[in-house]
Amino acid sequence: MKSRIKLLDKILEKKKVDVFLFTSPWSIQYLCGYFFSFETGPSPFHAIPAALTVIPAKGAFLIIADNETAQLEALDPDINAIPYISYTYNRPPDPLKQFLNHLPEHINPTGKSNPRIGIEHGSLPYFISFFLRSEYPDLEFIDISKEIAGLRLIKDDEELSQIREATHLCDIGQASVMKYARSGMPELELFSCVRGDMESAAGKRVPIMADMISGTRTAEGGGNPSGRIINPGDLIMSDLTPCLNGYWGDTCNTMVLGKPRVQQRDLFRKIKETLELGLMAIRPGIRVSEIDRLMRKHLAPEGTYSHHSGHGVGLSYHEEPRIVPYNNTELKPNMVITLEPGIYLSDHGIRLEHLVVVTTAGCDVISRFNHTFEQE
Repeated sequence: MKSRIKLLDKILEKKKVDVFLFTSPWSIQYLCGYFFSFETGPSPFHAIPAALTVIPAKGAFLIIADNETAQLEALDPDINAIPYISYTYNRPPDPLKQFLNHLPEHINPTGKSNPRIGIEHGSLPYFISFFLRSEYPDLEFIDISKEIAGLRLIKDDEELSQIREATHLCDIGQASVMKYARSGMPELELFSCVRGDMESAAGKRVPIMADMISGTRTAEGGGNPSGRIINPGDLIMSDLTPCLNGYWGDTCNTMVLGKPRVQQRDLFRKIKETLELGLMAIRPGIRVSEIDRLMRKHLAPEGTYSHHSGHGVGLSYHEEPRIVPYNNTELKPNMVITLEPGIYLSDHGIRLEHLVVVTTAGCDVISRFNHTFEQE
């Protein structure tokens, strides 16, 4: 983690900032190790779960709600944790005031009237912006969003290990779909069985975003599991995206319950062939738009898909680089991306997805399951 804080030195030199202020949960975890478990949504007792300030030559400070301190074991030891009072029972909670009480000394210890504060514009809450402008009327906010996104493009060894663990849960989940799917089962019941296996493997609750759809719903390309009953001959699309300790996995398979139509089997083979063609094209230096073009061209005689051909994965389930026609980003070793071609017709759709790490020679497919169309 210390090495990641050190990476801010280049941004400091380029942007000439006096202090960094991070409120994005992804950037906070990336830089100091604190992960806010988002599954239950915002807490009514938080102004914000945490904010990270980094003052050059003085240190890094995590202002964190006191009911989040169980997370401090995961913190970089060089980060100074500053708890603020959140939940109270013997007086009305006032987490906003408690949080703001700590902010000035950890963002502008010298009391400058015009500090240059490096922020990510898209994640700074209004109440913080309003407070700081009231305290320091001549301050200047410097947007460092692109620079932070650039740092996160390349994963270090610790991040790759975390992503591999999350992706292993995807492998377990895809195997469970094949094991449990049966006629007469609601989509939601199937998802519950799959999620149970994934969480048992993780040994704890795991947030999971999932497309788990069947029959004609697969023509829509995605959706939450519903009470729809799975019937013989239905396709089942399972796009599983679990978050383990703040890092995500992401894979997709489409299977058929029973005997497929010839056209469906042919489409599955064509999409699998397209995915393999895309994987073979991955190498350092190739533009992601080229991979997108290659995959769409190969599928064009059969149909197309109106979504990206893939995307980056890490602290977010969807991050740069997006594998889309307009993106000319060149791949570099230790980027983590998915590829996910598909075809969606009037009454069914098929999509397949693998997750890979870009290597010096090509790529390492870290999702180990084999895309399979029919139950054995």
